[in-house]
Amino acid sequence: MPKKETMTTRPRADESRTVAIAGANGMVGQRLVEALQASGDRVIALVRQPSAHHFPSAVETRRWQASDPVAPVDGADAVVNLVGDPIFAKAWSPARKQELTQTRLLATRSLVEGIRKIGGEGCTFISSTAVEYAGDTGDRLVDEKAAHGTGGFLAELAQVWEAEAQRVCETGARLVLLRQSLVLGREGGTLAALLPVYRSGFGGTLGPGGQWFSWIHINDAARLILHALDQETITGPFISASPNPVTSREFAKIFAHTLHRPRLLPMSRGMMKLMWGERADLFLDSHRTVPQVAISTGFQFRFPTLSEALSDLLGPHPIPIAQLVQSDHEGSLNQ
Repeated sequence: MPKKETMTTRPRADESRTVAIAGANGMVGQRLVEALQASGDRVIALVRQPSAHHFPSAVETRRWQASDPVAPVDGADAVVNLVGDPIFAKAWSPARKQELTQTRLLATRSLVEGIRKIGGEGCTFISSTAVEYAGDTGDRLVDEKAAHGTGGFLAELAQVWEAEAQRVCETGARLVLLRQSLVLGREGGTLAALLPVYRSGFGGTLGPGGQWFSWIHINDAARLILHALDQETITGPFISASPNPVTSREFAKIFAHTLHRPRLLPMSRGMMKLMWGERADLFLDSHRTVPQVAISTGFQFRFPTLSEALSDLLGPHPIPIAQLVQSDHEGSLNQ
């Protein structure tokens, strides 16, 4: 019989490891590649067309797509799953909902089978999911212990997504379910979409204003993944969000203030539903989450408040992720 390949865990946080990233070409994925390289780790990028992406020369690219039965993750100590078509990009027709769900499920299944093939003992699997898992939580502050929410496409999607990732536990791998909040980055996503509106002076409150937004600066999102890789006691749900969620009203006020623009034209619930249909739930549902696991395991947010995050992201000199990672490393050596 051929000798079985095995994954080796990283013995100490100051030793390099090899991390395979599915979705390395996405907004968070690209920032994570930078963060891992700054920490001295080797990166494998799993992408559909390696020649179409311009990663740093030290990054190994491997051809892979979500429909492949087994992902090529041999040689990796950890696998990070950031795959998922943008939720808001297109209307949620039944066909689109099926597409969004299947892409995530197939990609997760392929990665789990890749880990199973080479042996999961000692491996870490960080699989992206969403804070919407808990559903619309109103004014209630919730953490990783929140029960699954009922009703709504996003809550149902998160549930089946996490269930697929749970299958990796059969291999002996450590599973971290990365419940991602609204990621703020200059490269794209919600921030890029709202920026022209607010810069023109027409930005306003989305919906009634009292619903809660959970959010995170993209650099903290990447650093949190590094933290989960380093902290081997972290398993199960892991919220990726700032410890300071804001209401829709506060979000609009701080956004406009950062850009030195007025806050105008609030958008009613009816108008949002008319424009976006069911997708409006992304902004109308309330998600007031606290990253209890990150806090309890000593993670230090560099951008804990929305004002700090937007000042950095919208300012002339945003702090590079490499600088933050180097600072983290120096801090750990001094402890």
